[in-house]
Amino acid sequence: MLKKTELRDAVYGWIKSLPDGTIFRHSDTYRFLETHFDRECSQRGDAKREPRYKNDARWAVQDALGKTPGKEQIAEKVGFATFRRL
Repeated sequence: MLKKTELRDAVYGWIKSLPDGTIFRHSDTYRFLETHFDRECSQRGDAKREPRYKNDARWAVQDALGKTPGKEQIAEKVGFATFRRL
C-alpha cells in the first residue's frame, strides 16, 4: 500500500528542484504527479470531494512554505494559489 507521504515528498522534491524565482500553482503540482506518478495517484483513491493525491500535493506546498515543523521554507505565496520558489 502506498504511503500518503510518498507523493507529498515527491512534490516537495519537485518544488525544491525548480530554479529560484519560478512561479508555480497547485495545478502544476497536480500535473507533476499525474505525469510522473499516474499509477500511484490512482492507488491513493478518492476522498469525498477530490482525489487524495491532490490533497497530498497541497500539503507538500504547505511544507514548502515552511508551515510544517522540520521542513525548510523553499517557497513563498505571491497570490491566490500562486507561489514562488525561493
